Amino acid sequence: MGESFFIHKDSVVLKKEDNEELFPIKGGIVPDSFGVIYVYKRGWLQFAYLKDRKGVWWFNGAKNKVSFVTTEVDGFRVLDDDYGLDSNHLYLEDKLVPGSAPTSFELLQDSPYFARDKNFLYVKSSNHFHVFDDVDVTTLVAFNAYCTDKDHLFHHYDALSYANESKGEVVDWLRENQPELRGWWHPKYEKSADGADQVAFEWYKTEKEIFYRTEAGVKARKNLRSVYNLVRNADVATFEPLDENFSRDSRAVYYQWRMIKGADPKTFKTLGGRFGRDTSKIYYNGYCVDRADPDSFFPYLSTHYLGIAKDKDHVYRNQYTRTSLPFGHPDNILQPIKGAEAASFELLTESGSWAVDAGRVYLWGSHAKKMDRLSFEHLHEDSPQSWAKDRTGLYNANGRRTVKGIDGRSFVMLNSYWGKDNTSVFCFVTGSIQKTADAETFKVTDDVGGAEDATYQYAIVSGSVKKTKRKRG
Repeated sequence: MGESFFIHKDSVVLKKEDNEELFPIKGGIVPDSFGVIYVYKRGWLQFAYLKDRKGVWWFNGAKNKVSFVTTEVDGFRVLDDDYGLDSNHLYLEDKLVPGSAPTSFELLQDSPYFARDKNFLYVKSSNHFHVFDDVDVTTLVAFNAYCTDKDHLFHHYDALSYANESKGEVVDWLRENQPELRGWWHPKYEKSADGADQVAFEWYKTEKEIFYRTEAGVKARKNLRSVYNLVRNADVATFEPLDENFSRDSRAVYYQWRMIKGADPKTFKTLGGRFGRDTSKIYYNGYCVDRADPDSFFPYLSTHYLGIAKDKDHVYRNQYTRTSLPFGHPDNILQPIKGAEAASFELLTESGSWAVDAGRVYLWGSHAKKMDRLSFEHLHEDSPQSWAKDRTGLYNANGRRTVKGIDGRSFVMLNSYWGKDNTSVFCFVTGSIQKTADAETFKVTDDVGGAEDATYQYAIVSGSVKKTKRKRG
């Protein structure tokens, strides 16, 4: 027997499968004009669109609760279980999708993940949902986890990403199933990179189009190949490369092959790496950094992919998260580190492995909650190893490792090869305790790894510790 919704004693209730108990539905739905619009299951939980005299409700089986969706009952329809549509809006479950156009909304064939309307590509799986607008929605075609428009190929895993390097995986299917659409797979595609000449850095051009070149494959396997990504709508006549990532023309600024929304080409400047600015805004990886102050903004370029930066009010780092709320697609964007104090923030290593402010320690740009700021001390960095200590322990940023058996309160660094606490000797080169060494008598003897204690002499040879017994004489 399946689960069913009933009216019982002036309440809407749920009778669950194989259970005689009736569960009142929370949230405010009433018996007056009650009805079931659509029911579906996700795993063993039931979800539904329901209605009463007030309008349409979405039922969450995990909470046994409804939330209100819309007053428009007549004409409300459901697609793919949890897309709800009235005449003016599209909803994912009970959440309105801003900017949606329900009259043009449709599911794309040949894939369970994609839909579109006149404004967006919609990407949905069991755990993820987002919208994407950097596409030509009129030419979208889907095939399993791939989706393409006439110029670019995308792939859906946890999120949607560009996949132009994988065009060979779907080109035959597209030629067979979309022979009339003049996309990149068509012999008469008008924006081919054939014959493109290098302008500067990785920017290339033909007579009418601009491209950004990337590489695919593995260098060690000697199978690297060039991938030419179209810069949509770039003006060849006024196109100007600014550095290896940014370019502009008279109308727009581009990060690699993506147009940067809202950036002013007249005042735009590069700041190095993924960073850029115009008169009023800071940009990172092609996205505007909300709340950043351009005049006081300072990027720590040596931190590379971490993207650590600060201005007068905030400290920032790169995070892979939604590019906008509530349903923007995920990508690498710059966001404030919650609780970081900009005025006292100090980067201790070029790599960004360790940093501090007045009250906190940061490991790779994230608050290291268990570390004691008052006793914290950065020791040294020899990439990829980066060592620090506080009163409770010794730490290596590489692998976020705490060294077992070391007392941080008594530990001292002797040089970049050796350190010790009251009972143990530690080798920074091997990253381990030298078990036979006597901490009380241990001392360094030179600046290239030599050391000794009462019984042995130690040397660093090819990244290992060589131990010899001391001669008595």
